Amino acid sequence: MEDLRIALLKQDVYQDLYVCPVTEKSAANVLFSSMMRVGPIGLVSDLRADFYIVKEEPAPETQIYKKVIPHIVWMLPLLKTKPLNQVPGYEKWQLETDHANGDFSVDCHDVDWGQYDVVISVNVCLPTEVVKQYPKTLFAYMIGEANMAMGKARFGYDITLNQMARGIVANGLGEVDFPYTFVGRDTLERIIHSKVRRASKRDGVFVEINSVAKDRDKVPPQFLPIQEAGYAIHLHKPKISDNLMTIYDSKYFVKIGGRPIRGNSVAEAVSLGTLAIMNRDEVTHGELIIDECNVGTSEEVLQLMRRLDADDALYERLLEKQRQALHHLFFETPVESLRNCLNIKRQMKPRRYSLWDKLGDLLYLKGCDVYNFLKEKKRWLKSLKKNK
Repeated sequence: MEDLRIALLKQDVYQDLYVCPVTEKSAANVLFSSMMRVGPIGLVSDLRADFYIVKEEPAPETQIYKKVIPHIVWMLPLLKTKPLNQVPGYEKWQLETDHANGDFSVDCHDVDWGQYDVVISVNVCLPTEVVKQYPKTLFAYMIGEANMAMGKARFGYDITLNQMARGIVANGLGEVDFPYTFVGRDTLERIIHSKVRRASKRDGVFVEINSVAKDRDKVPPQFLPIQEAGYAIHLHKPKISDNLMTIYDSKYFVKIGGRPIRGNSVAEAVSLGTLAIMNRDEVTHGELIIDECNVGTSEEVLQLMRRLDADDALYERLLEKQRQALHHLFFETPVESLRNCLNIKRQMKPRRYSLWDKLGDLLYLKGCDVYNFLKEKKRWLKSLKKNK
């Protein structure tokens, strides 16, 4: 089957993902340049996608980033000229790079997007006028926080990626399941191994960071019985490479209590070769928590780990089961969906982006503004009431 030619894009005002030039082809170097999250590194590592940072455009659709996390809009333009840890309030952030987004940004009008089968934009990087120029290329956008513009594809794009991974194969344009952490069964393990040149130590328990709301530099109380039972407890590390290497060297990735999570960290752990154990109901991507690992209390976790420590073959079977689920849901199915959507688009007559489409999208953006205003007002009133 012919490989897809893919481009992954972010804007120079985006507060996450990689800070590197399009000429960087080492998946490890791309990954470790990330400001925060692992993101869809499998596109670069496994599918050899090109990664672009594109300059902010003035078109209304490309300004949607301001509506995604409104309370941090003030700092986003600073990312054009400063690394995240030089932005006020983020000085303690530990990065692998001293570069700003703008050091590597390109003008989207200078790139021939027709050379790609699929162009994936985090938020909306390309204005509609650019998208319309390439009728044979599949254009997708993924809103960084998965909190808007997901129900239908807008702005002349063909598909919207919803950050879900339910095993649904797309057979039409529009909303498509595609996870933010797009990785295969061993994508991250291969990247880390290329750096450390050794196998995992498989030692101890890595504490999923959201198991506790504060004092994240201390072992959470619910993990003390596990520590007292003789297990080494590993906590979240601020720098992305250190954190991934710590998970890589851990035997178990455990969440006990705390707030519900989407589960990108679970996908990372499994791709690193670390067994994930937690309550499936607390994870949006609960499909990765297989029945045997669906436990929630300290006692249940400890009992399961002791059983696995006494049976290496069982541990390997459960890890393989999780990795098969990850590869199917987070890699194979999304790729199949992209192929289907690309074929559908190329078999269709070029779609018009009509005046009504444009008007509908502009009204949608205005509605987002109203929603954010009311949400901020409610937050302000709640804060005011709390401080009385």
